[in-house]
Amino acid sequence: MFTEIAGIPSHPLFVHGAVVLLPLAALAVVVAAWWPAARTRLGAGLPVAAALALGACYVAKESGERLQQRPTMAGMQEQIEGHATQGTATFLWAIALTVLAVLVWAGSSPVVGSRFAGSTVLSSRAGAIVLAVLATAAAAACVVGTISAGHSGATMVWSGI
Repeated sequence: MFTEIAGIPSHPLFVHGAVVLLPLAALAVVVAAWWPAARTRLGAGLPVAAALALGACYVAKESGERLQQRPTMAGMQEQIEGHATQGTATFLWAIALTVLAVLVWAGSSPVVGSRFAGSTVLSSRAGAIVLAVLATAAAAACVVGTISAGHSGATMVWSGI
């Protein structure tokens, strides 16, 4: 699944899911973290969107690792290593973003609040501000990572043209 689709490497196809979904999820998490009305409106869709973006990052990362193992990539290993490092870092930031999306949602969810007494920390003013700052940092890292990995990958592919 992670190797080819219709005879072409799957990585360039799968990476588009991460490039689109991760920045959108990052934006949604930041807006929801700082704006209570958006938090309420997005509801459980917030962690779902972040989880979908995380899944897209995972598939892009795994397909890239399979592409890297091809014998035809042997001459580009140094460039690929840098690109792979950026992709892995972006994936790790996407995990953090997903965890923070769950926490932002949990802090405003009446269902979570009624079942878990500790969730009141998340909905307190101080808790909401800490979550918003952390969510903003993770979102920024996700966007920067997406741009960095995308640029290095595009440079490898298109530099000789």
